[in-house]
Amino acid sequence: KLRILSIDGGGMRGIIPAHMLAYLETALKEKSHNPDACIADFFDLAAGTSVGGLIAVMLFASSDCRDDQGEEISSSSSSSSTGDHQNHGSKSLRRPLFTAAEVCTFISDRGKEIFKIPYPQRVDLTLDDTLKPIVIPCYDLTNASAFCFSRISANFKLWEVCRATTAVPSFFKPIHVSSVDGKHEFTAVDGGLVVNNPTAAAITHALHDKARFPGVRGVEDMLVLSLGTGQFDQTYRYNKVERWGAFQWAKPIAKIIMDGISDMVDHTVSMAFSRHRENYVRIQMSGLPGKALLAMDDPSQANVKTLTEISTRLLDQKSSEHIPFNGRRVLEESNRQKLDWFAEQLV
Repeated sequence: KLRILSIDGGGMRGIIPAHMLAYLETALKEKSHNPDACIADFFDLAAGTSVGGLIAVMLFASSDCRDDQGEEISSSSSSSSTGDHQNHGSKSLRRPLFTAAEVCTFISDRGKEIFKIPYPQRVDLTLDDTLKPIVIPCYDLTNASAFCFSRISANFKLWEVCRATTAVPSFFKPIHVSSVDGKHEFTAVDGGLVVNNPTAAAITHALHDKARFPGVRGVEDMLVLSLGTGQFDQTYRYNKVERWGAFQWAKPIAKIIMDGISDMVDHTVSMAFSRHRENYVRIQMSGLPGKALLAMDDPSQANVKTLTEISTRLLDQKSSEHIPFNGRRVLEESNRQKLDWFAEQLV
């Protein structure tokens, strides 16, 4: 089966899927009996929006393309293995720029740099320098449409891809991106505005790219892991919101829209996989504290600690899934058990 990884956007809440991936990578090392195994070895396609896109790039960019500047960007974490290792799921022996554990450390320790200043122009790696194909959404202001960076569209520098998908209006300036060959250029902002959950984008990309994935005919040929960044469960009574104006709605509406879009994608994908339910796993935490949900740009140690604790709780939370036309149901398995099962399927 074609193995797809999808990671939602969510600012500093990217710590949550980063911890899920660190757990999965550890499980893959154990089950494959390969201490050098990494996430990129076991997936054929990765998609990520906003911070999810940044995580995908960090996990799938090749360390073999590092230059002196490439070493600088990874200086906060231990260097990745670069020797000739057994590589499950890939013909290449190249290693990723970061391990999943290093991604956790990077976001936790350097969140202030990631979310308070523009992504640094340090490395000229491109979409062609990833170990496996990646799909990274943004919003194209020039053509007023969603756009997905991928090898199919055109080759772009990875630092521009990261800046584009994380360019949240009011936090970052838009970025003008240009393909390596100069034939494609536009002004981009945050992908989370339109495709916060890129799972469906990844699936349709795989179905469309017959050159790279000729054996994929439908969802029965896919194994998909979709990671969320926490769901907004706040409810409001009519008598509380009936007189709200723009000021009162400003913060809640952004969360409602972002999580609503992500949840609708989950619902749609669940329906598509209704006859092959075991092929689609969605890990999403409900019941997050309101402060942690709203402070997506808060890189303080207090918020990092809260999100790390939430990630630990999420592993032991009961997994849930959408039932077509009938809401959600809580499963007997925990998310930890789901990830262990998924690791076995990958190995």
